[in-house]
Amino acid sequence: MVNFKTRLNQKVIEKKVNPIEIYETLDRTSEKGPLRPIQTQILERWFTDFKDKKDVIMKLHTGQGKTITGLLMLQSKLNEDKGPALYLCHNHQLVDQACEQALSFGIKFVRMDNQEFPDEFIDSNAILITTVQKLFNGETKFKIGAKSLPVATILLDDAHACIEVIKNSFKITLPQGSHAYQEIFELFSDDIQNQGAGTFADIKRNSFDALSLIPYWRWKELHKEVSDILSKYSDNQNIKFSWPVLKDIIDECQCVISGKSLEIAPYKNPLHMFGSFFKASHRIFMSATITDDSFLIKGLGLNLEVIKNPLSIQNEKWSGEKMILIPSLIDESLTRTEMVKFFGQPREKNFGMVALVPGFEYTKDWKAYKSNIATKDSIVTDIGNLKEKKFDRTLVIANRYDGIDLPDSTCRVLIIDSKPYSSSLFDRYLESTVGNSIVANKKLTQTIEQGLGRAVRGEKDYCVIILIGSELVQAVRNREVRQNYSTQTKTQIELGLEIAEFAKEDIKQGKEPERALGELLNQSLTRDEGWKEFYTERMNEVGLIQPTHDTLNIFELERIAEEQYYNGEHQKAAKTIQTIIDSYVKTDEERGWYLQEMARYYYPFSKLESNRLQVIAQKKNRYLLKPIEGMEISKISSLSLKRIENICNWVRKFEDYNELSVEVDSILSKLKFGVSSDNFEQSLDQLAKMLGFESQRPDKEWKEGPDNLWKINDDTFLLIECKNNVKVDRDSINKEETGQMNNACAWFERVYGDRNRKNIIIISTRLISSAAGFNESVQIMKSNKLYALVGNVRRFYREFRAFELNDLSERTIQSLLEKYNLTVKDFLNDEYSEEPRRAMSKS
Repeated sequence: MVNFKTRLNQKVIEKKVNPIEIYETLDRTSEKGPLRPIQTQILERWFTDFKDKKDVIMKLHTGQGKTITGLLMLQSKLNEDKGPALYLCHNHQLVDQACEQALSFGIKFVRMDNQEFPDEFIDSNAILITTVQKLFNGETKFKIGAKSLPVATILLDDAHACIEVIKNSFKITLPQGSHAYQEIFELFSDDIQNQGAGTFADIKRNSFDALSLIPYWRWKELHKEVSDILSKYSDNQNIKFSWPVLKDIIDECQCVISGKSLEIAPYKNPLHMFGSFFKASHRIFMSATITDDSFLIKGLGLNLEVIKNPLSIQNEKWSGEKMILIPSLIDESLTRTEMVKFFGQPREKNFGMVALVPGFEYTKDWKAYKSNIATKDSIVTDIGNLKEKKFDRTLVIANRYDGIDLPDSTCRVLIIDSKPYSSSLFDRYLESTVGNSIVANKKLTQTIEQGLGRAVRGEKDYCVIILIGSELVQAVRNREVRQNYSTQTKTQIELGLEIAEFAKEDIKQGKEPERALGELLNQSLTRDEGWKEFYTERMNEVGLIQPTHDTLNIFELERIAEEQYYNGEHQKAAKTIQTIIDSYVKTDEERGWYLQEMARYYYPFSKLESNRLQVIAQKKNRYLLKPIEGMEISKISSLSLKRIENICNWVRKFEDYNELSVEVDSILSKLKFGVSSDNFEQSLDQLAKMLGFESQRPDKEWKEGPDNLWKINDDTFLLIECKNNVKVDRDSINKEETGQMNNACAWFERVYGDRNRKNIIIISTRLISSAAGFNESVQIMKSNKLYALVGNVRRFYREFRAFELNDLSERTIQSLLEKYNLTVKDFLNDEYSEEPRRAMSKS
């Protein structure tokens, strides 16, 4: 063998560190040409202005080659002899893709297939490509604390998706059937019951919807007992990988418990324990151009200035083509049910059709029309089938809004079915207490935006996106929520709203709604020149994306406050939260949330001040924790009820009938059996206000009393217990359920005295079991009666199409209430309820 190195001139060959020059030396495959202009620009900026900074967010449009760009940055650092370089992905599928890219471009890389570190990685001769889970877990090979393996440069691909994986690695999740769950539940059972007797009963019967936050003061007092329980079961898979991280900070954790599981997680992500990440000299975070990076502040501990000054191409505006269609805004007949039927049935086509749904419970009707339902085990194969052009059946994917690439013909029609929701108990608690906060809305819009981007993966890619489900439509239609989307997405949504108006004009001229929808669909799929020019013209008007500084500042202050508290500076932490309240909070709901945070910060310093703040917090937001003492129940106003005026005021909140219609549909769509209890009861509360009544949710607000209470005239109430989530084929009402109604009636008498009321239980049977019994007169609202009520309300509001909302007369509203059997008299007679019957005892 010829040793060519001995024939070289005897001079040291310096390794190239400029990534653009490195690219020219790579042994890449023949189809890999020169760098794209965009890649060259971003690498030049990085090398000139960013390469020596500790933290860099790199933003590029989807399909512009982020992976090879990031790999070149890591290779540059290796060539500088800075030390080991690590490329992290949030799932194995993306690891495979990154490895394929590295292989095809000739970049030296290694994997951790045998669970040990390859020598090439340790010796800084190759980039290690692996999952973020490999680094962030209590049993990590990278070690935690002072023993952490030094890594010089680390890159997180799709940093936002990595945040969720990292958060989960710090969290202990215990299923209801585990011994640890049962012992922790028993430890805090009195506290859970004090926070809500009804919720406690629902948790005991293993209800998924029942949810309770363990009060921070009780968790502080009993954290040693919790530690004893967790330590005893620390070999359990549900505890093992988080226990080394949390075992010494259990007192700084929070716990949410439901009827199916409980979660324990720290308030502040203990990133400092993972020295390979925390102490890395350079950290690169890859993010899509349209993605809001504010969540990186708390999720990954990034500095505010890093978020405000990302590495990006300044003059880029938009990429790819999305025709957003909202069928229910085109015509009310194009409901979610009709659209699942329309898109769910198998048919021959030369493109893929994919539906994203929030959870597997939403897949049932898709499956009924023979759509293909992806599972955790089958999803890679299912997406592979689309790449192999097997397009006959619609692919339905549950709760995956990121990490899935569906480019070009693999998906030309993407259906986003219903509003995304979180499976995390902590996020569900946040949604149930401050569901309309800036933070909650930002998180929702980010998830929707991630979903919208699944099928448009390049500059020339195109897709029709169908939005169905009333809550989802409301989330994209609502002007206040819409401000949270990126400028590009907001413009695409506004185009979708315009297109709906164009289609309505066709329908007015006699065209069938489904045909109007189909023609719009085809204009994108057949590449209609008029549509392409219209889209390009409108999107060229999009301005540069500006960061939303309010959200950034809120997250930065929250991060600072948590650090101050963690360092024992309790009063400073509370003052930092007060800055958020003074500068950014606009609603009592949010104000209460932040006051509860202040109360938590004060608890180790002054229990008296903590309870005082908790009392105020609970007054501002009745869904928060019930204080140790001092809570006062606020009764429904005793002022004369002005029902017609209330209806007019509610209607006038909306700009036009279309906006009103979306809201009405969103509320009424959740008033059915099988919907989560909290959503059902919230919608029932909103229904009361739609009908001009005053209402409360005592069990949610005061932690005792009925689920819903309506004041329907000056001296009469409807007291309502909701059991809409029990099995539809239930034989009878059991003793526990009649007991809850009896307790609710006793609460009403104690609080309101001898006032007129009608007691109603919403449940699927009118039979009372032999062991059960009501102490007072109670009527039953079964599904048929509930359906009749919802139908009448829907028809009542549909009449408003013919009127200007600001010109509605009291006489008109009164006549419509009478026409659709929605008068007070109708609610007091048997229009919507019926007498229960005693079940026959078994002999």
